[in-house]
Amino acid sequence: MMKFNWKHALAVLLAAVLMLSVMGCSLKDDESATATSSDASAAADTDDDRDQIAVKVGDDYTITKGEIADQYDYMVQMYSYYGMGTPTDDADIESLQDSIIASLVSDKIQLYEANLLGIVLTDDELAAAEALAEEEMQYYMDSFQAEAEDEGADDVESRTLEIFQEQLDAAEMDMDVEGFRAYLLEEYTNEALKAALEEYVTKDITATDDEIQDYYAENLASQEEDYTATPANYLTDAEAYQMDGSSPVLYAPEGYVRVRSISISPADEISDDYTTLQSDLETLAAEYGEAALEALAEKYTEAGADPASTQLDIAISEIDGGEALASEYVQKKAEADALYEEYIKDARAKAEEAYAALESGTAFTDVLTQYGEDDMYISYPSFVETGLLMLADGDDGTWDSQLVAAVGLLKDGQYSGIIQIDDVFYILQLVGDEPSGATALSDVYDAIQAVVTEDNADDYWSEMLESWENDTSITTYYEDVYRDIGK
Repeated sequence: MMKFNWKHALAVLLAAVLMLSVMGCSLKDDESATATSSDASAAADTDDDRDQIAVKVGDDYTITKGEIADQYDYMVQMYSYYGMGTPTDDADIESLQDSIIASLVSDKIQLYEANLLGIVLTDDELAAAEALAEEEMQYYMDSFQAEAEDEGADDVESRTLEIFQEQLDAAEMDMDVEGFRAYLLEEYTNEALKAALEEYVTKDITATDDEIQDYYAENLASQEEDYTATPANYLTDAEAYQMDGSSPVLYAPEGYVRVRSISISPADEISDDYTTLQSDLETLAAEYGEAALEALAEKYTEAGADPASTQLDIAISEIDGGEALASEYVQKKAEADALYEEYIKDARAKAEEAYAALESGTAFTDVLTQYGEDDMYISYPSFVETGLLMLADGDDGTWDSQLVAAVGLLKDGQYSGIIQIDDVFYILQLVGDEPSGATALSDVYDAIQAVVTEDNADDYWSEMLESWENDTSITTYYEDVYRDIGK
């Protein structure tokens, strides 16, 4: 098995950190102020080419030629990685330059405007930014520590830091590990500042009653058409809305029910020996036929593996090498069955314990919370109360047909016996029918108001960003500093 190359993977991640955002809108040359390279050189902090100021935002924020070049190189590497052609003629190269610069300028302008408005982060916001930076640092440290341990380093801690530094150097980040930590903190702090700016700028944006009515009418018609034609889309959208409250679901097709499910799986992976034995059995079955082997094994077992048995003589005469074949098949099947039983027994016992709790009168929700292993219920506890959606009279691609059939035999509130499908044990409870048809506007008014308000805020924020980016009194572009990048 190929060993996973943490060094390569983390080098990619570290390089990705350099990309502060994805490609933005192209710069509008006719609307932007420009200056000469001599002006840029005079404004540069050093004589080094990379340190020349390529873009200036206000008096305090700058973008250097080196920053643009790093982003350009990263994008070219990504193009190559995904098999895309890299820009070769001047027009395409300058288009990529402009896209990169637009993204960098957008970040700087937001920081400029936040400073202009006197926006500062609260202690909680600063703590959250610090926590995110430390979480990312820990991710890298854990990854490099695993690499150091895999190498068998005598001093794992020191080697971990060495690998970290190697990757920083490979990504051409001119900093040490602690410098990278400070870099991450600055980035997350700046992201928090930009979020605070957006919240401040859009705080008074609302939704009108007419906008809410229009949203309801348009989406109700669209959903009714969509969910009637493809009921599975209703399940996806309705459960997504229950999870994150994003887009209200206004229509439900017929045929859905709500179901609670207790699912229990083995805690460990099945042994490699079992996998090997199964492969051998499958090879024998492919050669001789599984039905013939099962019949042969049954007769072999009944005969007590006695070669003098007439019954066995008849059985083994039907297949070349029958006695040896029967012996091999029986032995390997018995070994495989024993290994599988060892693998599955604890999960079965847990399922039986859960079922016994139900039979003793414990509420299904309580048993589900105690014994169930489905991450959906763990991550989103509201599903414990409501149950999950299931298309009772069709296939929505979510539930196994055996489980759908089992639910079809239940009345509201009833639960099934233990159902084993592959390596998972299930106990199901029918909660009840999902009401079909349209949801009244009054029932979702607040939710729609929140969505429309957010959409309006997003639009207003985009307009503000565009106006700032096009304000030539804020941003100056020194084109002849950066136009040779990539050429």
